[in-house]
Amino acid sequence: MQKLCFLNTLRQASASGRIPVIPDIKCVSPKDGDLMRGRDPRAIACDLAAGGAPVLSVVTEGAHFGGSMDLLKDICRAVNVPVLRKDFIEEEADLDRTKEAGADAVLLMVSCLGEERLTGLYHAALSRGLTPFVETHTPESLRFALHRLKAPLIGINHRDILVLEKDDGNVSLTQQLLDGTVPLPDARGGGASPLIVAESAMHTPSEVRTAIRAGADAALVGTGILTAPDPVRMYQRMTRRAGLKICGLMSDADVDACLENHVDLCGFVTEYPVPVRWNLTEAQAAPLIRRAHNAGTRTCIVTGGSFSHVLSLAKKLKPDYVQLHFRETLEETVRICQALHAEGISLIRSVPMNPAERLAMFGTDSLADSLRMLDSSPADAILIDSRDAENAASGGGRILSEGNMTQKLRDTLRNLRSPLFCGGGITAENAAGIMALLHPDCLDVMTGAEDPHGRKDARKIRSILASY
Repeated sequence: MQKLCFLNTLRQASASGRIPVIPDIKCVSPKDGDLMRGRDPRAIACDLAAGGAPVLSVVTEGAHFGGSMDLLKDICRAVNVPVLRKDFIEEEADLDRTKEAGADAVLLMVSCLGEERLTGLYHAALSRGLTPFVETHTPESLRFALHRLKAPLIGINHRDILVLEKDDGNVSLTQQLLDGTVPLPDARGGGASPLIVAESAMHTPSEVRTAIRAGADAALVGTGILTAPDPVRMYQRMTRRAGLKICGLMSDADVDACLENHVDLCGFVTEYPVPVRWNLTEAQAAPLIRRAHNAGTRTCIVTGGSFSHVLSLAKKLKPDYVQLHFRETLEETVRICQALHAEGISLIRSVPMNPAERLAMFGTDSLADSLRMLDSSPADAILIDSRDAENAASGGGRILSEGNMTQKLRDTLRNLRSPLFCGGGITAENAAGIMALLHPDCLDVMTGAEDPHGRKDARKIRSILASY
């Protein structure tokens, strides 16, 4: 079977509903050291292609990244997906070697070549049937690639290749460059718009989704995939357009059901101010949180109440997130959030569907206005949840039926800068509909992942993940 064009394959992957993630096969990271740890990079490449990767990237630079042309040739022969060669390309002879090795695309870096030399190599690559992948790192280089070169495939490297990517770049560069700093051109002549790829410094699925939310069309990830215990599983998690939080975990078996399915966030209702059947004491929650953390999975405690209670609980349990889900006002939320940030803990703030409760918390009964207020606060994520302490146990409250999706609310959701979580009656049957309507960053599931006895069911979790 003949391979498709590198760029067209990425476009097709995007149309499939998954995030196009390009796994970057590199043996050594100048920042993180040996990435193979005795493993065969060729085998990892084959596993990733078999696991759904539409294209691959292979680093051939040897002195700093441990690559080689032999590695590129072997991988190109072994997989049936288009392959990008990443190296410090300097002359047309490098393009000939790239083509001979069987690669379909080649990296050209503005920072290393300058505009004039890159332009020459860009057209030389096209003449050889190679797709040029033009890498940028600054507003000036992105403006050149978009508006002067008119390249259809452009990367934004979050790190500086001139210092061998040893700097502490992060996804905020994509956010900065695509927030209007460098206007994107309209589709030219009715053709496709340029495909923007965020590169480097993304280690988690949420960081990949942040880049996509900022305006990137795809992501190129190396270290974050290669250092994961299961690179294929991590790759597959990174392609989801929304994460999955399973809440109300109460036992080792519940946690293991989540770990088995590589969910993004394990939630524990802990010392909640009013009785709910999922409520754990601090002593009960602590070993479960450790169990999830030891497996490399992020955790969240769902709680509420006074400033001192929430902060004390967070300091002792050290979750990755605290989810405020009670009656805290906006002022109390901000104060708690700032204190949690000092401890390295992020905050998720829930917004109730009840207008009277919103009025008491945020000074407005408008859902859209409440969301905008939280979006301007230090909160790290916002949760729209149709479930509360009164209706949760009975299965009441469904996010699809109670969302009151006015045009004002749709506009607000589309313009949120904060990650959006959605919860309330989510199941494998309606998850895709919620994704299509609300476009959340994460689905928050509790009873939809439970068996008739209230235990978390690994098969139901798998069904939810397969449904969106």
